[in-house]
Amino acid sequence: MELAAPLLLPTRRGVDRDDDGGGASKAKKYHLQRDGEQLKNTWVDSMFIVVANVVGIGVLGLAHAFATLGWVYVVLFIVILCHMLCRWGILCLGGTLAGSLYSGLLMTRMKCRVPHAVAYADLGYEAFGNLGKAFVTLFGYTYITGVCFSFQLTASLFLKELTNGLCFVYCAILVAAVVLPLAQYRNFAEMNGIAVVGALSILVPVLLILVDIVWMGRVQPAAAAAATTSWGNHAPFDTSVVACMDVIFAMAGHVFFVEIMSEMHNPSDFTKSLVAATSLFAIVYFVMAVVGYAALGAAVATPITDNLANAVTRRWCAAFILCHIVVAYVMAVMVLARAVEQRVFHRAAEQSKHASVANRVSWLAITASIVVASFLVSNVLPFVNDLLGFVGAISGVTTTFVFPFLFAPVLLGNELTSLHARALQAVAILSSLVAVVGVTSSVHRMAHSYQTRAPFSC
Repeated sequence: MELAAPLLLPTRRGVDRDDDGGGASKAKKYHLQRDGEQLKNTWVDSMFIVVANVVGIGVLGLAHAFATLGWVYVVLFIVILCHMLCRWGILCLGGTLAGSLYSGLLMTRMKCRVPHAVAYADLGYEAFGNLGKAFVTLFGYTYITGVCFSFQLTASLFLKELTNGLCFVYCAILVAAVVLPLAQYRNFAEMNGIAVVGALSILVPVLLILVDIVWMGRVQPAAAAAATTSWGNHAPFDTSVVACMDVIFAMAGHVFFVEIMSEMHNPSDFTKSLVAATSLFAIVYFVMAVVGYAALGAAVATPITDNLANAVTRRWCAAFILCHIVVAYVMAVMVLARAVEQRVFHRAAEQSKHASVANRVSWLAITASIVVASFLVSNVLPFVNDLLGFVGAISGVTTTFVFPFLFAPVLLGNELTSLHARALQAVAILSSLVAVVGVTSSVHRMAHSYQTRAPFSC
């Protein structure tokens, strides 16, 4: 049986060649939305979508990750940050941020080389045929599914904070009730407005946290008493690995990039979106991780908002973070539902305003299934740190640091030197080993987490 990726347009090996003079019409088709409308997203629109997707719950756990790993990793992070603009920064093994940026730039170049690609799996097919398509489909949609689970979980936790301790199960129900109506959007172009809201809503709590912790010095007494840092790493191996996976999760999101570019008027402009978005969240990540760890030391919690002593500030942070997570959650549900719709109903995606009643009902059923599944899993695995580490390990590493570096030497072969191609392949192999270790450690940690909290508990 041939494995087929849930693509939204038929995939073909290589760029289309039209011998009967119809090349112009085919080229025009690739500049249309999936439902026939003219592509309209600009690089600014895509930048806000990327920020709303990538900058999120991961940033709130970076200070805790550095507390686990020690200042050695922090210094390494700073060195990498200083070399962000150098494309050869991927050669640094710890270059999560620079590697993430470079991976996105590679994907932009590959998308321009394969203009008919509308999903990540299309690049896999162009590079390695059905095998590449199957692997990208497996890991890509595993990542999106895991992201939906983690967003449902973290949104429920922040709603619990906002409501001053409402039962977690009730919070999860309320989150699902808010997300499901918003999940009726059919593409990113329809979400440009809420993408801006989602991107800006994560910046407000970052500022509130910095003001409250660094300037005002208002932290939990336990954190204030233990505000010491360490150069070394004194945590157990599994804990350290999960912390690394949390950092990788904070840099991931590449599984959405091809779909975002497929809705742009000029996909090559996605380079501007990436550079602008990366510059923004590099500053946010750097400040939150380093300043948070320096101010709170080994006692820093994840999320860092748990260290805030002022209840009013905690609730304001929870409100803005909840808004951001809901937007990112809706985007993830949309991409996953679009893939399921194509795979199950064998029809191209439509804009919501053009959909028939039957299509609207089927879309509602698909999105409801995703949200309900996320609700169930979030109540079975209510351990945010371990779940983020697991998602980052099993699919975040592969979709960000493995597949782009494997596909680029094939799709961009004539643009790369042999040394460059081998370096990319070496990064992919090393990243695969990291993923295996990360999955093993995350599963081990989650198994022990059941000792502290039972499923479906308040």
